[in-house]
Parts: sequence; structure tokens; C-alpha cells
Amino acid sequence: MAGKATQAETLAKRVSIADVAKLAGCAPATVSRRLNNPEIVSPSVVESIDHAIQALGYVRNGSARQLRSSRSHLVGAIIPTIRHSIYAEMLAGLQQSLERNGFALIYSTSEYDLDEEYKQALTLVERGIEALVLVGTRHRSKTFDLLNTHNVSCAVTYALQKDFNYTSIGFDNYRAAALAARRLWALGHRTFGMIAGITTNNDRAQARVAGFTDTLLGLGATRDDVIVREAPYQIGAGRQMMASLLAAAPQISAVFCGSDVLAIGAMSELRSQGISVPDRCSIIGFDNLEIAAYVDPPLSTLNVPAYEMGVETGEWVVRSEPGKVIPRKVELDVEYVERGTTAKAPPR
Repeated sequence: MAGKATQAETLAKRVSIADVAKLAGCAPATVSRRLNNPEIVSPSVVESIDHAIQALGYVRNGSARQLRSSRSHLVGAIIPTIRHSIYAEMLAGLQQSLERNGFALIYSTSEYDLDEEYKQALTLVERGIEALVLVGTRHRSKTFDLLNTHNVSCAVTYALQKDFNYTSIGFDNYRAAALAARRLWALGHRTFGMIAGITTNNDRAQARVAGFTDTLLGLGATRDDVIVREAPYQIGAGRQMMASLLAAAPQISAVFCGSDVLAIGAMSELRSQGISVPDRCSIIGFDNLEIAAYVDPPLSTLNVPAYEMGVETGEWVVRSEPGKVIPRKVELDVEYVERGTTAKAPPR
């Protein structure tokens, strides 16, 4: 508790260059050179100053004054990745909504690293953003401390959480995964695999695993009937985890994947092993990427309203006053899309 109080007090007093210099063990002029002409500062000193900046939550005064006195009409967004198009769809809706109202968007990617996300948030606040859009509800507390101290509004997307202190615009990942579980159970499947995203620091992936497994257990499955593997959202990783599932339980007849990207990888592995989809094994993905309708067979999946989420988030930013936002919860629907990768369970 004492550590948290110290951090809050430090943030509250608006950290100065002198504070950074004291912690870094150098002169304020050296800190100024690091910020404006880093090439003339030795790497070891740069490292010490950067560590002090991050520890203290320092933001350049010019941007802080701008945030206190007026609207910058500049919005930041930090997303996990743009390697696949689901987040790009959300960004497209966000940007178009903002541009219609005279706002500009700056975005960056964290690659699911919450400490890297904090560094990027610090840079965006320094550049004068008045609102920050994040993905999911799992973030470092110092990221929220930073936003609160500098009156930067915050909304999270792709997730909902009870008693959350910030606006959330998204969908219930637990309930969405439960849709997949009920559909596969209704088709008569009784042995299941799940290829989830990496659950560490990812509340969305955690909720999807819980929603799928809890629902199946509630329907009558045992824990031995449901095998879960985790993988980064990459086609090759989906293929590897499908091979792992089959090695562990060759009788698996239905697999739910935490993304369409993983599902496409799983289908590739099944094909390579001569296992027919959906006659021998059914597959359900998640996201409804454009490619899902064009793989062979077309992928059954859960449709995430990514573009609409971005539009709704942009409208929230436009209506909000920086630093004086009452948290809202906006829930969007996720729908199951039946295509060609799901069928009745094969005879035992």
C-alpha cells in the first residue's frame, strides 16, 4: 500500500525535469538533451533517464498544459497487433467516426506486452492526446494512473467487465464462447478441443476459455472431454496445436478456436492428416474475418462487430469531455455464423 501511495503522490505533483534528473543522477540540462537531441547523450545516461521517466510518469509540460487548457482533438489507440485484420476493422471504424468530427487518430501496437503498452501510452500523452482507446480490461495500473493524472479520457474495447471504472465498448467474450459450445453440443459432439489465444495478460482469451469449458461442463461433459491448448494468433501455431490435440486425443470430433486465424491453421493440419472437415471433425472460429467465407470449406465462426465497435467508440470520444467522463458500458452482439465446417458428430 505504501508503494501505491508514493506513486500516486508523485503523479499528482506533475513530475518535472528536475525530478527526473534527481532520480537519474544527472543534471536537468542532460534530461533536456535526452528529450530533444538524444544522439548526443551517452547510451548509459539515456538508459538511466528513460528509467526515471517511466518510473515517475513524466510528461513534457507543453503537452500537459495543452491538455489542461483545451481540447486537442487528438486521440490515441493502442492495439495488440495489426498482423491480422480484426483490429484493423475496429481502427477503420474509429478513424472514420473521428475524422467526421474533426478529430485525428494516432495508433500503435503493443504485441500483447503491457509494459510496452505503458511506454506507448506515455508517448501518446506527451503528444497531447485527449482520449486513449485500449483493447481489453487488463492493463498496468500505472497506465490508468498516467491517464487520470493528465485528464486523458479512456475507453476499452473488445471486452466488458462489471464494476469497471472506465467506459467499455465491446462484447461478452464468455457468452460468445458459450455459443460455440452449445452449438457443438447440439450437433452431438462429446469430445472437444479448444485452441485458445495465449491467456497471459489477455482477459479476452481467458474469458473465451472459461465460457467454452464452463458451458460444456454444465451440459454434461467431463474435464477429460475438453482439452485446451494455447497459441499465439498465427496460422502456423494453429496447425501445431491441432496436431497436439490429435496426439493427445485422436477421438476429438469438434474444435473451437479463439480466432479464425487459429482455425485456418487447424484446418490445414486436419487436411494434412487426411481428416475430413466437417465429416470427421467440426471447426468453429472466432472473429468472422473476410477470409473465413472463402476457405475450403467455408469456416463456421462467431461474428465480432469490429467496425461498429470502432464507430461507437469514436462517437463516445466526440461526446466526452476529457477528464470528466462518466463510465459507460456499451454491449454489442456477437452472432454465430454457420458455414461449412460444422456437422453432426460422426458415429462412435
